[in-house]
Amino acid sequence: MEAKTTPKTILLLEDDVALNRAIVLKLEQKGHHVISTLRAEDALEVLKLQHPSIDVVWLDLLLPGMNGMEFLAEVRKNPDYKDIKVVICSVSGREESKVIAREIGVSDYLVKSDYELETLTEKVLSYA
Repeated sequence: MEAKTTPKTILLLEDDVALNRAIVLKLEQKGHHVISTLRAEDALEVLKLQHPSIDVVWLDLLLPGMNGMEFLAEVRKNPDYKDIKVVICSVSGREESKVIAREIGVSDYLVKSDYELETLTEKVLSYA
């Protein structure tokens, strides 16, 4: 028998609409609540209103407008968000990006092509 997990709230920041929908579907099938955004500016607004209920942020780097690193820096500047886990899931596996993300305070940096969607969602959820 599979252990029942406590439902988590994930703030998803992914601008690829098809991938965004697939992630939402996968996480909701597991019983989790997903707040889906396509732009960093929208995700910051969600954090302002709902940060106490957010368990983990799933963050893409390549975004329109404010990019993922800029979003991460904004999150880490705000003392209200200091305990929020942020996991970058990006197509970019550049070592320079990983170093910068660690310096800013990312919880983990995952390269999308290294994982099947199922495994990627499990890894992100492990931080929630």
